[in-house]
Amino acid sequence: MPHEIKPILAKVMEEAFDDKDWIFEVKLDGYRAIAEIENGKALLYSRNLISFNQKYPSIVDSLKKIEHNVVLDGEVVVTDADGITNFQLLQQYELSSDINLSYFVFDLLFIDGFDIRHLPLVERKKYLKEILPKEGNIKYSDHIEEKGIDFFELTKQNQLEGIMAKKADSVYSSNSRSSNWLKIKLFKSQEAIICGFTDPRGSRKDFGALILGVYQKDKLVYIGHTGGGFNVAQLTKVKNQLVPLIKKESPFDVKIKTNEKVTWVDPKLVCEVSFAEWTGEGHLRQPIFTRMRIDKNPKEVIREDENKVGIKNKKMKKEKEPDVNAEKIAEPSKTENLKANKDLEINSGGHKLKITNLNKIYWPEEGYTKGDVIDYYQQIAPYILPYLKDRPESLNRHPSGITGENFFQKDMGHTLPEWILSQKVFSESNKKDINYLICQDKETLMYLNNLGCIEINPWHSRIQNLDFPDYTMIDLDPGENTFDEVIEVALVVKEILDKAGADAYIKTSGATGMHIFIPLGAKYDFDQSKNFANLIVELVHEILPNLTSLERSTKERRKQIYLDYLQNRTGQTIASVYSLRPKPGATVSTPLEWKEIKKGLHPSQFDIKNIFKRLDKKGDLFKNVLGKGIDMEKCIKKLGA
Repeated sequence: MPHEIKPILAKVMEEAFDDKDWIFEVKLDGYRAIAEIENGKALLYSRNLISFNQKYPSIVDSLKKIEHNVVLDGEVVVTDADGITNFQLLQQYELSSDINLSYFVFDLLFIDGFDIRHLPLVERKKYLKEILPKEGNIKYSDHIEEKGIDFFELTKQNQLEGIMAKKADSVYSSNSRSSNWLKIKLFKSQEAIICGFTDPRGSRKDFGALILGVYQKDKLVYIGHTGGGFNVAQLTKVKNQLVPLIKKESPFDVKIKTNEKVTWVDPKLVCEVSFAEWTGEGHLRQPIFTRMRIDKNPKEVIREDENKVGIKNKKMKKEKEPDVNAEKIAEPSKTENLKANKDLEINSGGHKLKITNLNKIYWPEEGYTKGDVIDYYQQIAPYILPYLKDRPESLNRHPSGITGENFFQKDMGHTLPEWILSQKVFSESNKKDINYLICQDKETLMYLNNLGCIEINPWHSRIQNLDFPDYTMIDLDPGENTFDEVIEVALVVKEILDKAGADAYIKTSGATGMHIFIPLGAKYDFDQSKNFANLIVELVHEILPNLTSLERSTKERRKQIYLDYLQNRTGQTIASVYSLRPKPGATVSTPLEWKEIKKGLHPSQFDIKNIFKRLDKKGDLFKNVLGKGIDMEKCIKKLGA
């Protein structure tokens, strides 16, 4: 029997494909683990040979009952109430005995004196299925053949992590990264080495951001830093792990620029982040912390796209999707579960939520329900969450739908469940701390929707940097104007911003106006943000004095469009991009390309029914709003101000 096996590793593939010579499995979200069972004794260990025997004794006890001498390859996972693997729950396993722990096995390397790594994968899996117990916490990881595209679409609907594609006749190449095993992810993620941390700002504790690196040709290189994605408990836990590793010198050869003081650490801990894309400088854009990875060796952490492979896709006729027994709220075609139930108790992300009055009508004319609102936000979560994370929320609640009374709520007091992140911010006007909800994940989105939040209203700044907004914005708020007139004003704003050399991004408000965003990269405070927006609208008003107004009162501007720059103040909010609006038609605040800004356009064209087809075609047009930001001084000089 071979011992201390280092497993085969997969390369990255960006798109799913169909091929009769390949099989496809669900990509599991847990800890990769090799199991050795010999004469009734079992060893379970990570890809870096770290023992899991003490950590997962129930798995080890079950492995001992296998009546063969075998070496297995699989993944230790925890599944939620929907049967979906959940890494956060896995990390909480030692704290709760109610968590459903399993070992999903997808390969057999050795059996009863025979090393079978040279056999084709499908043969190894055939033997594997025969020897595994039919019940219990040791489970066979099943697969489908050929139809990778349909299978990936199904995992997308169920909000899984992605799929694995494996060459059906491939051998098992231990301790290598093989093109015969491919991982195709739903969202981009990257393992990163923690090389330091910055001081916290404002009311945040423990640290501000983690400094991240990867290895390139045995050299540690900087790839960015992340301060988003942490709850209060995670901040403390990660800080405690880093303190023993503190060192004086930077592990990088080059100087790293940050806004805050950096404390360097030995590069021994690995985390995982989600991100939007790689920049031209080799840095992560919008990295968000998702988890620590105790099972990863820092020396093996490289850019995942260095392992990218390409395969020419074979086009096939769309066939019926494979049948799976999974009910997910995020499945757009299966909202019957929401519509058929008045109340529902859901276990998602390790958190129990009681969702009430799901069949309550929120849009009387269209017939959309509270359940439809929850369903929409679970689908849109990957797109909207980057614009909500780490931002205080002002809740605009419509408990009786769009025709009933609504009210705003900022202070959540002590009413929030423990797992929802909140942040106390001192209010000068109220002379007290306001406990704001922070929306970090789709479970918190569901909690908000259950409170009757049809629209989502985040701050312009994040809790790590509350005085420094990520963008400045101009709200084009019409009086008794046509939308074609709003478009005319928007194009003049664009002309002025082009002259200034300032990037600008536009979206419908979802109501009657439009919002124009200019990225700042959190480099300027709210006064500077407001003053820059004020300068722009003054110039617009000079060009269109009859069509625009700087008067806030609607009585003073009935036939004019208000150029609102005063939204750029601490604590001000506006409907988020991709937010539903409590308006007829269930419209969505939708980002647009500037070439779309022309006569005939109208906010009613973008709604709860068609937004996802648009996203499939165009992607997230707003992502650069959270990017590097403009050089305000240079822009002002170009305008001659």
